[in-house]
Amino acid sequence: MKNWNEKMKDLMNERNWDFRDLRHATRLDQHALENLLEMDTSEMPKENLNSIYELAKNNDVKNMLKPDEPIIITVWTHKGGIGKSTSAANISYVLAKRGYNVLTIDTDSQSDMSSVLYPTYLDYPDENFYQAFSMHDDFLYDGYIKKTNYTGLDIVPGSEACEALEGTLCATPENIRKAVWKKCLRGVRADKYYDFIIIDMDKTAGMLNTYTIAEADYIISPIEPTTFSVKSLVVTITHIDRMRMHPDKSQLLGLFYNKVDMRKKRSLQNTMKQVDQIV
Repeated sequence: MKNWNEKMKDLMNERNWDFRDLRHATRLDQHALENLLEMDTSEMPKENLNSIYELAKNNDVKNMLKPDEPIIITVWTHKGGIGKSTSAANISYVLAKRGYNVLTIDTDSQSDMSSVLYPTYLDYPDENFYQAFSMHDDFLYDGYIKKTNYTGLDIVPGSEACEALEGTLCATPENIRKAVWKKCLRGVRADKYYDFIIIDMDKTAGMLNTYTIAEADYIISPIEPTTFSVKSLVVTITHIDRMRMHPDKSQLLGLFYNKVDMRKKRSLQNTMKQVDQIV
């Protein structure tokens, strides 16, 4: 009779799965699954092993995305206090909960997303986005990626020093500016572990955000049902068009309403009409 490891490997071979597919099917940590299949599981509780096997056997991954390179999504609106960091954290969590491997990158000097997903980030002052980006280091191989307490969700933490990157980029030749993100993401792209990269950004339309959006596949913009938020939407869309450096990249994936008070339905309806006219 075949042991659990053999049965799992047979199932993966039968379905032509790799470990990322197994992660998608079971919603369990991919690295833990890889280690488990290499272990001697003969002394482990059979009911636990069988539950993992049943999860894999009974879940179909045909409808799960499996990109050759991680899909990069930035969360950006040209307005502060609108919930960009909260939205980025929530989107990342939901994608990880659905079985995807997600890397979040906090480029905002306020580091609110880091505070939520990786509260101990201040304990590592030399292992954050600012340090990696300013040194053109590889996120993956230079130790900047940190595991959060959420399965499948990792982070490159932020730093208050990120504000200094604007001046650094302004003093850097354009050909080098264009290459920084590619250098930082080189290992992540080659590794083919992550399905999504979610980038939290501040409200500005400066150098850092320009090159971040240029590297992204999609932008998601949160808005509030208020006059000032609708006013900023015109600027947001205009800046996205200006910051796109490749016609097949940096597409505006969509807008979504944040901080909606359902007691003010009329205000929401009026805002939605205004937004429809703009977009």
